[in-house]
Amino acid sequence: MQRKGPERPRGASGAGYLYAEQRERVIALLLRLGVHEDDAPDVLHEVFATYARREAEGASIKSPADYLRQIARRHAANYRRLHRWRIEVATSPGRIEEAPDPSPSPEARAALAQWCDRAERLPPVERAALRLHLEGYSIDEIARRLETSRATAWKRLTSARKALASRKVRHENPRKPHR
Repeated sequence: MQRKGPERPRGASGAGYLYAEQRERVIALLLRLGVHEDDAPDVLHEVFATYARREAEGASIKSPADYLRQIARRHAANYRRLHRWRIEVATSPGRIEEAPDPSPSPEARAALAQWCDRAERLPPVERAALRLHLEGYSIDEIARRLETSRATAWKRLTSARKALASRKVRHENPRKPHR
């Protein structure tokens, strides 16, 4: 009877063979579950490290492929939860003051504080792009961190700048809702 699937690599046994056989499948699963393609290899190594650790602890593993898929689902869920948390932190109000202060004089610092106060009234996506720009990230890094295209990140950043320059950012008024 002929064996289906990939050939077993010579000299590979145990975890090495499992890694060679299941690597592509686990990466495809991670990508389907929402892990960014740049982070997929790191999450893949975490999955196999968890598998090796549990195997060393003596966990009963009936089907290694199924067990790897279970671990991959858990790691992907943790990745998505952590990623959402990072975006929430980046877009939360009151955090723009933590940006580096480029102004040396007290007058310039006062002007920057007033500008930061107006920046807090921006919509969250524009505020996040502006905050990342103030932290010194390039437009490509901003796009990657916000998980958007470069054009969208640029649009958010320029619209935030224009809103701040034209003073279109409204003051908070509890009686009037924003349009």
